[in-house]
Amino acid sequence: MRYRLGNMDIYSVAVMETCMENAAFFKTTLTENIDENKLSDSLKKVIKYFPLFGCRLVYDKEYLLEDNDADISKTIKHCKTEDRPVIFGNEETTNGYLFQICYFENELSFEWCHAVSDGRGALAFFSKFLDVYYDLNPGEIPTDFPLQLSFESVYDKNVKSFGQVKQEAGFNYKRMPVIKNGYKCLNHVLKLHTSDLLAFGKRADATPASILVPLMCKAIRTYLPDEDNNVSCGICIDGRKTLGLETMHGCVFNKVITYTDKMNKFDLMKQATLYRSILDVFCQRENLIAYAVDMIDSTDALYRLKPRFLKRDVMKIATGVIKNRMNNIGITYIGRVPFSDKVKEHMKDFLFCSWPDIGNCVMAANDLDGVLTIVVSENYRDKRFVNTFIELCRQNNINIELTDEYTFEQANVRL
Repeated sequence: MRYRLGNMDIYSVAVMETCMENAAFFKTTLTENIDENKLSDSLKKVIKYFPLFGCRLVYDKEYLLEDNDADISKTIKHCKTEDRPVIFGNEETTNGYLFQICYFENELSFEWCHAVSDGRGALAFFSKFLDVYYDLNPGEIPTDFPLQLSFESVYDKNVKSFGQVKQEAGFNYKRMPVIKNGYKCLNHVLKLHTSDLLAFGKRADATPASILVPLMCKAIRTYLPDEDNNVSCGICIDGRKTLGLETMHGCVFNKVITYTDKMNKFDLMKQATLYRSILDVFCQRENLIAYAVDMIDSTDALYRLKPRFLKRDVMKIATGVIKNRMNNIGITYIGRVPFSDKVKEHMKDFLFCSWPDIGNCVMAANDLDGVLTIVVSENYRDKRFVNTFIELCRQNNINIELTDEYTFEQANVRL
């Protein structure tokens, strides 16, 4: 069977071999060493519940996902994270499957191509995979799956956006010099008690993202020249609930909010409230639909440009410009991870990271049993902003600790 890719899915294919590629990365540390045979058996069972993850990418006048009957065990690699293959997705590496699983002793990682799904879809897959690994009953295999294309399902030019305030541009990327590291970056792992963040959020009527973003923007702003100090942040938002789409395809919207001089005059309580109000307006159904319409109208022709070599050449030029102009930093927050209690009994830690495909710094955050882990992935020459972010958090009674730092290299799909 074949599945059509939507605007959001085809983006991930269009930007392959460019600076805007993104293959997010999950990693968990378990209480015992991993059994390779159980991994393979569990994967063969769980793939039946997630048809898109059981596909390869094919081209027939357009890119499509197609059912893949090849041995799925080839997606499993025995290696440390730093030694894992950095290319996957083709016949030689993973038998065409668009993800890979790596394990070493008690550490297990999972990474995938966003053409298959977004973070929420991948997390659902990984969660059920661990359920099966720990002998939990996965339930009956559905006879029907929610496979609507996200933007296309709500496309309606008659719906108009409202209440949106135009955001100013962020700083010129040359003002915050970067290390040209290819697909490598430096990861800073930060941990805090989620209750600290929620306590502050309750007082400010704010969400974790609307608290963390102004703090990070202010930290980076500290090291910018006075004449060029706006910091724009792209905030990833899951649109499923608002739009009533429980699709297995990706359904992510990106709201850019810029931290300006005006914002800097307020304390964090006021800043977080303002960010929350801007996000609340953006998340109205009409505004998400208008966003989807704009994305399809402005990018679809480019993504589907023919011949393919021309699209590749055009995208390499376009993404080089967009990466440093769309927004300065980003955040993707997946909230409380949906692992079962039995799985969490075997889980010492869980984190995910996202190489900065837009801008040069991204925060990826998740909550595991009341501990919030934030992985800051960045390539700035000046690293002082991380300690400044920590200090700003502590000044607002958010006790945060730096627990690890290491170089991370993103793996990418190559067809």
